[in-house]
Amino acid sequence: MTSVTKEPPFTDEIDNIIIDCMVIQGYETLYPNNPFAEIEKVIPEYKAKRIRQRWVDKLKPGRKFNRDPLNKEEKEYVVQWIKKNLGPNDEIKWKDLITDMEEEFHTLRPDNIPKNYWYALKRNLLSKISHNEELTPLQILSFLSPNPQLTG
Repeated sequence: MTSVTKEPPFTDEIDNIIIDCMVIQGYETLYPNNPFAEIEKVIPEYKAKRIRQRWVDKLKPGRKFNRDPLNKEEKEYVVQWIKKNLGPNDEIKWKDLITDMEEEFHTLRPDNIPKNYWYALKRNLLSKISHNEELTPLQILSFLSPNPQLTG
């Protein structure tokens, strides 16, 4: 049996380390590809993905998120964007979606709002078609198109 280790909660001390690395030491400039992987080396008990999420959601100066529910146009945009940009192995690049949504709607959303919408839509579709199998993003999109059909 594999044990899952849970990362500790963020503290003020850890937040200050992240802020110091990003703002004072300039990790965004020094490591433009992935500054969070470098910060993970400083605080190895936290994964880079979680450090990035903390930075974007809570710590980055000047960021104010719109946490309201998605409106109809934004929901349609999420579906169409995923349909157009679905990567290999059904990969969805949420960070890119957020950037494109910010440009399109002039409001900044946390990653989790469109992600939660997408997975709720997926669960809803699964219950509607009464299958117990896992649907790929491509299959979900096929249900949302004008002539829905399950594709392989």
